Amino acid sequence: MVEEHIHDLQERKATIQAPYHFLGSGLSNVYLVGIKYRVCSSCGAKIAEIPAVKQLMKLIARTIVENEGALSGEEIRFLRKRLGKKSSDFAALIGVGLEEVSRWENGHVGPSKSADKFIRVVYAMLSGDRHLRKRVNDSFEESIKVVPIAQPSPRIRARLQINHRWKTEAVATVA
Repeated sequence: MVEEHIHDLQERKATIQAPYHFLGSGLSNVYLVGIKYRVCSSCGAKIAEIPAVKQLMKLIARTIVENEGALSGEEIRFLRKRLGKKSSDFAALIGVGLEEVSRWENGHVGPSKSADKFIRVVYAMLSGDRHLRKRVNDSFEESIKVVPIAQPSPRIRARLQINHRWKTEAVATVA
């Protein structure tokens, strides 16, 4: 059955106008620009060629940590998994109960402003991302901000550069 679809694939390139929705990140708001992907004309399945995935995931995490909006449950789960922590270990690390982390990650309740900031700092310090660590060290107040009002997470657009390196940016969603 799979072999039947091999000839049915149409190659496309993700553009700003028609980005590739990258659900493989574990986040619903990540869109890629500049990659090639194939679409099965029969079933609509998409197969993407995503180079430098490690760098891409690192930059997505960096974009989340540096974003001024409150962390969503998806984003907390993404950061926790990027650190390689089980929910129970993550809860102990940030000083809350396992049930609290579960409620955050499942979107039942958001973390307090102080927990939100602490999650960002913990990620910055443990992730190995020198850029984030430097920002925290240079200026805690300026590097980790949270807007107190609830707002939707921005769309994260990751663009593949000519040198096969990724560049990410938070793009305001249009209602």
